[in-house]
Amino acid sequence: MALSNYKSTQIELNVPNKVLSTNISSVTGHAYWPHQNGTGDIWYSGSGSKKYYQWEIVFSVTEQLHGSHLTRDDFKFNGLDVVVGDWIAQASSGDCWKVISITSKSATSVTAVVEDWLRYNTFRTSTGNGNPSNGTGVVFSLNEKGVPMLDPLPGTVAASFYPTVASRFEYLNPQTNYVLEQTSHGLEKGDIVSVSSSGFSKANSATMAKMIGVVTEAGPGPNQFMILPNNQIIDFEPAIPGNQGDYIYVSTGGEFTTSDTGKIAFLKVQDAIPTVLTGSVNDPTVPDTHQLLLNTKTITFAGTGGANATLSQMVSTINGVSGHNVVASSVPTPNSINSDPSNSIYGLVGGYTPFSVYIDSGSGNTLVNFTTNGSQYSGVSTPEDMKTDLDTASITNLTITATATVLTLTEENGNAITFTNANADSNGNHFSGGSSLTGFSGTNASPGTNKLKLTRSDGGPIDIYEGTENFRIGTGIASGHTGMFPLALNIEQGIRTGGTTLVASISARDSLTSQAGDQAYVTNKGDGEWGLYLYDGSSWVEISNQDSATVDAKTLTTTFAMPVGGFGTSTTQNLGNISPGRKIQTISIDVNTTFAGHSGGEPNIEIGTQADPDVYCDSPSNDLTATAGDTFICNPEYQYPATETQDQLIRARCNHYGASSGNVTIKLTYI
Repeated sequence: MALSNYKSTQIELNVPNKVLSTNISSVTGHAYWPHQNGTGDIWYSGSGSKKYYQWEIVFSVTEQLHGSHLTRDDFKFNGLDVVVGDWIAQASSGDCWKVISITSKSATSVTAVVEDWLRYNTFRTSTGNGNPSNGTGVVFSLNEKGVPMLDPLPGTVAASFYPTVASRFEYLNPQTNYVLEQTSHGLEKGDIVSVSSSGFSKANSATMAKMIGVVTEAGPGPNQFMILPNNQIIDFEPAIPGNQGDYIYVSTGGEFTTSDTGKIAFLKVQDAIPTVLTGSVNDPTVPDTHQLLLNTKTITFAGTGGANATLSQMVSTINGVSGHNVVASSVPTPNSINSDPSNSIYGLVGGYTPFSVYIDSGSGNTLVNFTTNGSQYSGVSTPEDMKTDLDTASITNLTITATATVLTLTEENGNAITFTNANADSNGNHFSGGSSLTGFSGTNASPGTNKLKLTRSDGGPIDIYEGTENFRIGTGIASGHTGMFPLALNIEQGIRTGGTTLVASISARDSLTSQAGDQAYVTNKGDGEWGLYLYDGSSWVEISNQDSATVDAKTLTTTFAMPVGGFGTSTTQNLGNISPGRKIQTISIDVNTTFAGHSGGEPNIEIGTQADPDVYCDSPSNDLTATAGDTFICNPEYQYPATETQDQLIRARCNHYGASSGNVTIKLTYI
């Protein structure tokens, strides 16, 4: 999945900064960073001293009053305005964490997962503890330069708060160290990066036209990297068409298009990440005639005969209103099950490796072998170890999460989860069932219910306003922005300059990634001569070559001197090339020294091509036994067709019949 970086789309004209005073009441470890940074990283998940880098936190929100009518709820911000991409800082210290997901929220309370972005706090402390703690906090956003917007700053913050926060965002500022994601990208610090429909790669001479920046860091981890962009990356325009790697042009009507108009505005760096909000209430309903605003568009729900509107009726009503860019759907309730220590044989979730189990969650029986151990106890597989082996099994639509004590399995399509025990652990205890290693039941039925899902495919926000929160309570969906608009790189202020690329051959020219106006200088276009080509947007057009670059009239000349080596009665020389559209006017054959000492025929000259050796001048038209100083003339008046794509090679053949002496010069004049 593409990385959701910071967003600048929340900064709008006449909309004040969202700076919410909060109070954190609960902090629970959520995930460890899975990749080691070098060989001495003692804080990542594989270390005995690993530290969390993500936490689930619960915090209350104090309403922020302001003077703008342009926000989701006129003249105020509250907990419903907290979105993915926001940041929360500890009021007492200025330490910051990024909001990466929201579990639930109301006007006064939010439950969210936050992340120590780039593990800044982890490495800042000698203990590796980068966690938030209970107490007062501040929720804020970043602007388009990655700078925190903290006006008006709540009075609850310490004196060191602002300089600490400001310093944090000077470190690897997200606009000048833009984080992108691609599985096993293989890029290294200093590499120049280009983008195409297949993703990001190290740029070369053929892909430099779509260069986006230079790698500043080849991490974090093997699947992310940072670049210093060539120009500003924008994330606020939902109307950018096309796919990753496409040039985006400006049409004659001023609209964005992928059709080549010669006026490039952007290079598309990343496709949109859809905003997706899924309710937490099974088979939800809302009261008949309940009304709300969805991205400023009015939605009025209607049940049957005054009854509450059902899930299917809500989906139909939302999709029946245009202009809000949101699609509603009904999705199965995921089947989520937790291990149960109270039903486990050892009083905790774990077993002595190895042991195994078959899991069927709708995609067939999959055998999972548990061999990983040691995260808590030597030789024992506990939940975090089990997760490693379950992830290796890669069971379709089955998501695994784990803490030190609890293993959670979630079947995303709501299918039943069935365990069939295979090999027991070394004490004869099995994975599932009563008094088992996990406390899981052997059969875990499907919930058989559905939830409401809202999707905005262009990555924009889904803003919901209602006077009475029947919809939020009834469905479990509040306003949110979990996605991103497409990313695009500004291209030279919208005016593109074509360039000339030197290549060795026609095949190398055809391998270039080119746009209208680009030129290619081919050092050998297949006939030993150079050619200059212009790309018209769909094909290469020859605009000059080694022959056409000369004056209007030119003469090709060669001389035969007797005797010649080798065998046979004739010898051939290349006179030279003529390019398409050229006309042969005259051919002169000058006898400098009379040919003598020959036998078997009279010496003569033939001028033509490899396919037709005497097409321009044949043997009866000249006699090399003539008196020295004599000249013979041929007038072929032949024009080589302009439609040809290659030059024509002209050849001269001297039929000498073994002459022991003689000298002749051939001159071909063309225009």
